[in-house]
Amino acid sequence: MTSKQRVVKTFYYGNWADIWAFPLAERILPYALRIPGITPNKVTLVGFGAYTIGSVLLFMTNVPNHLLWAAFLIPFGFVMDDLDGQVARETNLYSELGNYLDKVLDVLKMFIVTASLSYAVFLNTQNILHIYLGFIATAFFYIRYYIKLESVLRQTEIDKEYLEKSGVVMKNRESELIKRHAILEKTTMGKLRAFWEKNRTIFLVDEAEFAVFTGFGDRK
Repeated sequence: MTSKQRVVKTFYYGNWADIWAFPLAERILPYALRIPGITPNKVTLVGFGAYTIGSVLLFMTNVPNHLLWAAFLIPFGFVMDDLDGQVARETNLYSELGNYLDKVLDVLKMFIVTASLSYAVFLNTQNILHIYLGFIATAFFYIRYYIKLESVLRQTEIDKEYLEKSGVVMKNRESELIKRHAILEKTTMGKLRAFWEKNRTIFLVDEAEFAVFTGFGDRK
């Protein structure tokens, strides 16, 4: 089936992990669409299930190769989180429930993976400090998330067209950046500058980066 609309996530505003996860989800999309009865909500739940099982496996030392399974399942769950939106666009299956489910599970996954990591380290060290640090990290994430959400809601109250205007601004800036990087990449120093601008969102350490870093860390 030919895609009606190729979905592109901007590297400037998106999560760093979307640089590889979104294209990977696009490659999976044609095969996923062949699955009978597939819906965006089912993809969301499969991704959440994989993410949760992978997180729990971090401390399930009695399971053979538990860290290798976790290293696969956690990033896989994130890719599914990108895939559900692409399935929705391709099949024209949208719902308020799906939108709500996607947002709620995204936030819940941060708690699950952080709690699992904290507990896994606690089991290895028997130091309760790691449990406290895990909850502190989760609290800071939720505070950051709340501030971002509250800021967007406040702006939409002031200007009803805020989201539409923001979308136009993002597209224009993305177009400018693509042209800028095409010029920068003609020199060695320019390539380094362009590389930094494309990958600087790694320092936001959002849910996507958590999935990637946890996956790489589990391969020890």
